[in-house]
Amino acid sequence: MVEFKIQLEESIVQTFGCKEVEQYLQDFVKKMLLRAAAQDILEELESIDLQNNKEWQTARHLAWQQEKHKYTIAR
Repeated sequence: MVEFKIQLEESIVQTFGCKEVEQYLQDFVKKMLLRAAAQDILEELESIDLQNNKEWQTARHLAWQQEKHKYTIAR
């Protein structure tokens, strides 16, 4: 793990409090990790052919069988 030291205006800490500033920074890091994961997924998605993937087709079919009662189809 890497430790960063940042300098903040004292007025910010006085306004929000040390705990809230720390929580904000932790939330920011979590969002950065989610963005990195999403970017990795997007890069991989280009190489995945879901139309011809048998596991994907089976999962899609099973999901439809499970959920189709929620939708009406007009004929």
